[in-house]
Amino acid sequence: VEALKARIEDAVKGSKLPVTVEYISHKSTTQKSIRARIEGSTRPTELVILGGHLDSINGDWMGPKTAPGADDNASGSANLLEALRIIANQERPERSIEIFWYAGEESGLLGSAEIAKDYKAKNKDVIGVLQLDMTLYPGNGEFVMGSMTDFTSAWFRSYFENLNGLYTKAKIVTDKCGYGCSDHASWDKQGFPALMPFEATMNSMNENIHTARDTIDSNSNFAHSAMFSKVAVAIALDLGNSTLREP
Repeated sequence: VEALKARIEDAVKGSKLPVTVEYISHKSTTQKSIRARIEGSTRPTELVILGGHLDSINGDWMGPKTAPGADDNASGSANLLEALRIIANQERPERSIEIFWYAGEESGLLGSAEIAKDYKAKNKDVIGVLQLDMTLYPGNGEFVMGSMTDFTSAWFRSYFENLNGLYTKAKIVTDKCGYGCSDHASWDKQGFPALMPFEATMNSMNENIHTARDTIDSNSNFAHSAMFSKVAVAIALDLGNSTLREP
């Protein structure tokens, strides 16, 4: 976590925008989350949130116990880092942009659950929450993106599809996790609009996650993964400079 925070700080050190990078401590896990915030120019209390978890886990009972987590979720974490670098070198958005690298996702969405609950208790004006969790394995083909319909907002999914048609131009295939499979579910539980684009459909996702085999290999596709950074940038800059919100 300390190394990642240093990388995040390095990515924004030349920015002229008001950017803060800080740890968030938790009660349910000793691991810390990280938040980068770009203060909005005219409507700073309106929040556009991007996030992904920074932890990895090995659940393979038979194999080596290392957990490199290249796809789950170094890929989403890297997408967010690149998105922040780009956003921090644009014009200051009207709404505030917050980017989270969550702790303890693999132990039960621990970090995001505390953060979302805290934002709800403080009545924060969250316009939308994007979750990036696994973007490196194009299981349904390059530039074919899954979009989870459970624990997400129909309004946010429709907005995402329209934005994709103008910008990223991926093929979007709807699917369901069938459970709260990532941190977007924490925000959805608190009533905030959430969105979860995914590397593929669930039955075509990377089978090597949660093992020592979750590494960079011949199946890793960085062009496919970069598409998710484009999604993050597009949502942050478009939604961050609009008056759109869920009806």
